[in-house]
Parts: sequence; C-alpha cells; structure tokens
Amino acid sequence: MTKIATQTYGLSKELTEDFTGTIRALHDAGFQGIEPLVRFEQTQGKMTKNVWTLETLKTGWEQMRSLGMTFPSVHIAVGYGWFAMPVDRIVKTILMLHEQYGIEYFVVGAPFGSLALARRWAKLVRRISDAVVPHGCRIVYHNHDDEFKRIRFRGKSVEAMEAFLVLTSPDVLLQVDIGWAALAGDEVSIIQRYADRILSIHLKDFYPAYKTGNYTRKNMPAEAFAPVGDGVIQTREVLSLLDTLPHFAGTVVIDQDKSGGSMLEALKDGYKNVRSILYETGRDTDHG
Repeated sequence: MTKIATQTYGLSKELTEDFTGTIRALHDAGFQGIEPLVRFEQTQGKMTKNVWTLETLKTGWEQMRSLGMTFPSVHIAVGYGWFAMPVDRIVKTILMLHEQYGIEYFVVGAPFGSLALARRWAKLVRRISDAVVPHGCRIVYHNHDDEFKRIRFRGKSVEAMEAFLVLTSPDVLLQVDIGWAALAGDEVSIIQRYADRILSIHLKDFYPAYKTGNYTRKNMPAEAFAPVGDGVIQTREVLSLLDTLPHFAGTVVIDQDKSGGSMLEALKDGYKNVRSILYETGRDTDHG
C-alpha cells in the first residue's frame, strides 16, 4: 500500500493561524503523514509555521502521533547558502531527531545548474551522509528545475543531476519533484533515468497555460498551481512507475507550494485525485 503525505511549505498562513486545527484538517482529509520543513533552531520566534523549529517539531509530532500520522521524512532547512551551519552540528541534530522520533530520511535541496555547484553540493552532502548512514539515517536530495540543465562533465554533456550523483555518496538518494522536473524536461523520462536512486516522489501540478517556456520556478504565480491531478503534469504516468523504483519508501508527498484559492481545499482535491489513481493502478492507500 502506498501512503499519501503532504509538505508544510505551502501552508504558511494556515499553520501560523491555527497550527493544531490545520494538522487535524489534513488528517481528516485523509493524509497519513506530513513532511515538515524543519530549521535546526530551538524556538519558533517570529518565523511562520510552515518552517518548523525543533520546538514546533515536537509539538507537531505529539499531535500527529495522537492522530496516527507519521513523518515519512523531514525536509531540513539548516541555514541557506550551502548549509550555513557547521557539519558536526547538522549531523548531531539529525542523529538526535532520529533517536527521538524515529525519523530515517532527511531531505536537503538547493538549486544547482553548473558543475561547480554540483561539486560543492556533492562534497557537502557526502560528508553528512557518510556520518549519518552508519546510524540508520539516509540523506535524500530534492530537485528543482535547475538540476536538469546540461553541463560538461568528464568530457561529456550530461545533466547536472547526473554529475552530482556520480560525485556524491551512492548512499544519497533522490526525492524527485515532478512539477519542477517537468519545467526542465519530461517528468516521466526523468523518473525512468534516475529510477535506481529515487526514494520518494513530490507531486506538484500546474494548469496548462503555465507549463511553457515563459514560466520557471522563480516566476510561477500562485494561480498556476493546480490541485495535483487537475493539471498537465503526468501524475498518473509517474505513479504507474512506483513499482520500478527499487528504493521507493512507500510514501508520495503532495507538495502544493501555492494555490489561487484555498490551500486546504487544493490539498483535499489533490489527495482525492492521487488516491483514485493509486487505486486504479493497484497501489491503493491503507485508508478505507
């Protein structure tokens, strides 16, 4: 059975205004998990609650546990600008979260579209991965659109993502965001090319008018984002490939960054669409 989770990134307003009510609403909509975006700071302060600090993570985990929800993974924002935090602190915090909450998969990501940046990321991610893998954790890279640009690497023209995967640890897996991937190429072909490194899938969708060369990740307006399954991204075709992914961990994540209307309604519609596709393709969720 495939589980369906969602991300916190697009829920800034909702989580800030009613944190517990929003988690309850996601549970009631059918979601079995939440992948929070976590910053390795202790207290929330004035930060909107789409980014959880360690304090907020504890509060969210306690409520989610009472509802039977899980963390399939956490997306870690430990400081921008190439992880602006000492590696030993990053590792120490990852291992603490693994011990306290049983979290196994830690997702990182920052756009790179050049060999220099691919090398820099690969080196950093390898250092973290090598330190946490012996303790039962895995580092997972989340793509944007930039990583599928073609670059010169070892005398060949390859995608920047390919160079990154060669240069980093083979233990580092991928979380493919099919919405951003589709802005750079064909999302189904990208899933097929990187199948042997994919742990999870981020589902994102756009209305037809916005999947053109005029729009990128940087200028995509809120009204461009469709509920997953209502737009032009090949959600059904991607979900039909789950059985071909040897490292797939069993959860797909709806990543509704924005919406021209209600975020919660868009997530509810996306959940219904994805669950219907999973049922039709023989991978129904374990909800009745």
